[in-house]
Amino acid sequence: MTETIEHRTMHWRGSDSERIDTAHVRLGIDSLTAHGTSLTSSYALDFRLTTGPRWITRALDVRTRGDGWSRSLVLRRSDEGDWTADWDGRGAGQLPQELPDLRESLDCDLGLCPLTNTMPILRHDYVGAAHRGQTDSRGFIMALVSVPDLAVQRSEQRYSVKDPVDVNGGALVGFASERFSTTLETDGDGLIINYPGLARRVEALT
Repeated sequence: MTETIEHRTMHWRGSDSERIDTAHVRLGIDSLTAHGTSLTSSYALDFRLTTGPRWITRALDVRTRGDGWSRSLVLRRSDEGDWTADWDGRGAGQLPQELPDLRESLDCDLGLCPLTNTMPILRHDYVGAAHRGQTDSRGFIMALVSVPDLAVQRSEQRYSVKDPVDVNGGALVGFASERFSTTLETDGDGLIINYPGLARRVEALT
């Protein structure tokens, strides 16, 4: 059986109006690869993301740069569940030195990037569940990469099925972390349309 592949290119405008994010995503039946950029008034970021089956993170490669400094991170998860990180850079202070305990984590979460909320939503079919009238709420341990410093933190998050969105075949998904909660809007592929307080998808950059 040939795997179905879908290619999507998306743009989001940050809630601060100075940030523009773009991602090109290659969606498979149960995995994805993506690359993208984020441009702000103080730094530029580019990333590459690869997942394995069940949309479990395999590698996240991130680079940030600003006036007189640059930084990079290659974050990997092995099939056995072991996470490793390699940092490099110049300027902007000391580089991060070590990872937190991520043994329970399946996913990375790149700070301010709407794309990386997609993996747990797809793994547990929250869009389908919303349209079937089912309920589900699950806790996750995420490898959260803060930007632009690229430090990695252990982040406890919860995703909950809410309501279907008939206009685009998507869904509303509840999101909560240790200090923040909101309702995400997705399209039918589980990709974020609106993340209140973070970014909203736009059709074109103007």
